[in-house]
Amino acid sequence: MARRVLDTTYLVQHWRRRKRTPLSDVRADEAETWAKELIGLQNADAIVTPIYIEFVAGVRSAHELVLARAYLAPFRVIDDGSISNADWKLARRIAERVPRDGKPRQLGDCLIKAIATRLNHDVESLDVGFPR
Repeated sequence: MARRVLDTTYLVQHWRRRKRTPLSDVRADEAETWAKELIGLQNADAIVTPIYIEFVAGVRSAHELVLARAYLAPFRVIDDGSISNADWKLARRIAERVPRDGKPRQLGDCLIKAIATRLNHDVESLDVGFPR
């Protein structure tokens, strides 16, 4: 596998393309299969804790939470839930870099970038404003 973290944007875009309505008809094993499909397409299976949290924070029902957990299960959370003081310091430095377009930075993106940097991973994001 490549040493890349798939940002929440990749997961959400893929989830939206795969899910069907009504969501109540989707089984957990199907959601897990969707994730394995994305992992194969991107040749990357790494995420960090803030990505996991961002993804589950978007669910709208108990059933969707079950599906989201199943979807996230094949991914490796490479920081094991451990966010260090150094990660927070780097996230702060990233946040303090004002981009040329002057657009605001997002806390989650800065922290994702910091954790991935510590663990020697690149972040793949569909968000053009993601810190580089």
